[in-house]
Amino acid sequence: MLDRMAESLFWLGRYAERAENHARLIDVYYHLREDADGSDEAVWRRIVGAIGDRSAYEGKYQTYREREAIHFLTLDASQDNALIVCVAQARDNLKKIRERLPSELWNLLNGFYLWLRQSDADGVLRDPHRFFERVKESLAAFQGMSVSIALRDASWHLMESGRYLERSENIVRLLQSMRQTAAESGGSSYAYLMAVLKSVGGYEVYRRLGAEEMSLEEVSSFLLLQEPFPRSVHYALAAFEREVRAVRGGADKTGAGLERIIRLAGKARSELDWLERQDLAGEMLDGILLQLSGTNRQLGEAMAKTFFSSGKEVIA
Repeated sequence: MLDRMAESLFWLGRYAERAENHARLIDVYYHLREDADGSDEAVWRRIVGAIGDRSAYEGKYQTYREREAIHFLTLDASQDNALIVCVAQARDNLKKIRERLPSELWNLLNGFYLWLRQSDADGVLRDPHRFFERVKESLAAFQGMSVSIALRDASWHLMESGRYLERSENIVRLLQSMRQTAAESGGSSYAYLMAVLKSVGGYEVYRRLGAEEMSLEEVSSFLLLQEPFPRSVHYALAAFEREVRAVRGGADKTGAGLERIIRLAGKARSELDWLERQDLAGEMLDGILLQLSGTNRQLGEAMAKTFFSSGKEVIA
């Protein structure tokens, strides 16, 4: 497989996952305003900090208000992490390697992008819940179709490895934002913790597993260590390792670089196996999240060195 194809497949998986994560988080935070303590401005500051760049936002706007925040996070093409940019990047990468994947995937993603490009902030604000529901449904349809009809070859495994690495990175960033919010407020807000769980589709699972309380430590333990939950860091790293092993079994690019990726992912997953709830309090949690963030970056850089052309950006 050519380097450019491998790179496009990997980033297709990452950007599609990133777009869905952002849509989930914005939708839940949007409705958090009704229940959360504090001002409306504080809620928008939290979500901009969790997804985007606060300094970039504050360079454009003086205050955190609904319309400006929605435009910045959703439709501002000048912002690298805006929803429309993530979808456009996924589409551009798919366009480069259309011959490697079923045409139905291109038709679906391209149609979704064209719809999103025609949207504006006023349209989003008329019915924000329905807007983000459509975004989530479109991206879920793309993922579901790829699961249903894509050939399980090296192309599939590279795309999936990108998706799971992005998922691991997203959850770590979300937990770091959660820790920062708890530090700023002097505690943890029930409504905020519930919103974090809902943003990853984990609230009902969390309750069904019999968690004793809605606390920072319990939610962190769930999102880091819960092996059967597909949006936990443990699950994502294990899935990433599995997909890379599958690439090793079917690709012509093997060797020290690929083995290092597998070792790094396996080491991070094994270290999570040894953690317990009491290890996730205060500054200990900060250290664990910082280490995982570094591991995710190392994995992205190692994937680039092993599969992609030199001189390319590896982490957006």
